[in-house]
This record gives sequence, structure tokens and C-alpha cells, in this order.
Amino acid sequence: MQAVLLGSVLLVCLAAPLVGASQRPRLPSMRFTPERSAHAPFAVAFGCWLVPVPMALLLEDGRADLKHSWWAVAMLMASPVVAFALVRMVAPQRLKRRRLLLAARAAALMAAVVAVEMAALHAGVPLLSVVGPLLTVSFAATATVLGVLRVVDHGYFPLVLLRTAAKQALVAGGTWYWIHRTGATLTPDPTDSTTTAQVLALLWWSVVALSSGCALVAVARLVRWLRSGPPARPAPPGVAPWPPAVGDVWMAELTHDDNTYKERPVVVLEHTPGFVRVLGITSVDKSDRRRGYLKLHMSEWKGVLTKDGWLNLEIAQVPYCDFLWRRGECPDPVWDALCTKAAVRERSAGRGPAPGFTFRHRLWSAMNAHAGRDSRNVHAGSDNRRRRVWTREKV
Repeated sequence: MQAVLLGSVLLVCLAAPLVGASQRPRLPSMRFTPERSAHAPFAVAFGCWLVPVPMALLLEDGRADLKHSWWAVAMLMASPVVAFALVRMVAPQRLKRRRLLLAARAAALMAAVVAVEMAALHAGVPLLSVVGPLLTVSFAATATVLGVLRVVDHGYFPLVLLRTAAKQALVAGGTWYWIHRTGATLTPDPTDSTTTAQVLALLWWSVVALSSGCALVAVARLVRWLRSGPPARPAPPGVAPWPPAVGDVWMAELTHDDNTYKERPVVVLEHTPGFVRVLGITSVDKSDRRRGYLKLHMSEWKGVLTKDGWLNLEIAQVPYCDFLWRRGECPDPVWDALCTKAAVRERSAGRGPAPGFTFRHRLWSAMNAHAGRDSRNVHAGSDNRRRRVWTREKV
């Protein structure tokens, strides 16, 4: 009974990353739902029957079956199709049409599963005589490879990803203690151990491999994140379309020099590897500062803004992770004015570096949070850091 419970815990830990949506959008009420595959564990459970079929090419009995059985040949031909479907299932929308990449990943998936199956077979696990161990090992190997691929494609915030890896490591540590308490070992002797002990050991090592893969991806992305800022790829969770197109109007969190931030519409000007150059829009009357602002009339901005506004002609730098949702497109007359007539200027060097790019801001953003205070909750003479429930702001 303990072996059944322990195996169930390990299988659930392996299946959880396949579902996805572990990284939440910063504003769930306005962002699109993150890509989620609730059916993925069931699809893998079905596909694990066919993914390891190429192992028959490496076995003498398997080659004999291929010569004399049409269904064995049919299963062999269906194996790459199933592997391709599984890889495509966990891939993000931006990669679903890159068939060569998906085919290469499907080949790698089959190779990894067959390698694990052959290693288990040489270790003495009766895969060819008992169906249960064969399917369990196949599911564990398939889920591990697909889980790592999903982390690579969808894991945007590195510290959130590192927290997921820590949870998986905690499960591995707890099950390790449980296994040793029962007198079993994680490196069973093939000549002196049961099939159940060998399968549990393979499941445990699969969880360790999944946790290690998540941790490696998280650390690599965290180093890059802290050095050059949030990257453009992969896309932040719950944001579409991506990346922000030049000339689009997006809602973004603009950080001010006083370490406060506010959600404002911005016009996208240019992409760089670590941030986007934008012009912010405000509804505050700037008629006394016409040289630094451009009046926006509601007649030109229907469907994008809700009332007249002012476009700040000083370029601001916004990290990719601070873009929230797309509002629409900049009208052609305004865009032409920005490209030809408007006095668009860079940030003054005397004001220091752009806000929002310090080590503290980057560290907080790696946790899917924003350093500083929300300007809507800052009152004169107070240091209130509490953030109220988000509602759509009228612009």
C-alpha cells in the first residue's frame, strides 16, 4: 500500500508541469488566460503506449515481430506521429507552426524514452513480460522530457520558476525519506530487489531530473535577467499578441523617478534586447507645457482612449515584463507627426539612469512583482504600500 501511495505522489509530481499555467499574469483580470493543458497528463498516459515502440528495433524479438506482424509495423509508424502530437501539445502558440523544430523535439523525445527503457531493461526491470512497469517507466520518461520542454517554452519569471523547482525538490526529498524509512533504496540491486522497488527508484530519479532541469533553466534565465533585464522571449504569461508591435498602444506599468509606478497607455516606438522605447500618455491637462506634450483628440483615438489625452514626447524605457495588455493602434496622422514633426526627445542625462532598471527592480520583477509603490495608493505625507484591488482605469 505504501508503494502505491508513494508511486502516486511521484506520478502526480511528474504530471503537474504538463498542465501548465503555474506562472500567473500580473493582472489576471485584464490579461488573457495563460496557456493551460488540463488534458495533457491523460494524453501522455495514452501516448506512452506508442512512444517507446522504436525500442523494438534494438531487440531481436522486436525485429522478428516487425517482420511477421502488421500491427507491430503500424505501431512503429504511429510512434513518431504520437510523439510529434505530444510535443506540439505542450508547445506555445508561437512555436506550433515551426514543424522542423517540433519534429526534432519529437525525435529527441523518442530517443530519450527508448534510452530510459533500455537502461531499465538492462537493470533487470521486467518490461517485456509485465505491462505495468513498461507503461510506468514510459510515462515517467515522457512526462519528464515534456515537462522540461514546457518549462523552457513557458517559464518566463525565473524566480517563480525556481520556486517551482524547489517544490519539486521538496517532494523528492520527502519521498526519499519515505523510501528509506520503508527500508528500500534508490539504487536497487537488479538481482536482489522487486520490480516495484525498481520502478519506484526510476520514478524518483525522474522527479529529480525534472527538478534539476527546472532549476538549471531558472538559474540561467535569472543571470541573464539581472544582467540585461527581462527578455522578449519567451512571452510573459497571459499576454497576446506578443511582442508589442511598433505603432501599437499598450497598457504598461511606468516607473517614475520617485520610485512609484502607474498603469498608463504607451505608444511603442522601438524594440531593444532588454526593454522597449515608448511614449507615455496621460489624461492630466498639460496645456501649460505644450512644448513637451502632444494633444490627443478623442476623435482620432476612438476605441483606444476614452477621453482626450496628452502624449509625453520624452522617450521612456519599459521592461518587457511591465507590458500588461494591448489597447489598439496609434492613428496614422499621429504616427506620421511623431516620425516627421513632433519634437520627440531622449531622457535627459542629468536625471540619471531610467527608473525601473536597478538591481532591486529587476530582482522584484523576476518574482512577477513590481518594486516601489503604486502611485494610486500613495497619499501625501504617508508611506502606504498597500495595493488595492485592481480595476480598469479610465484613461
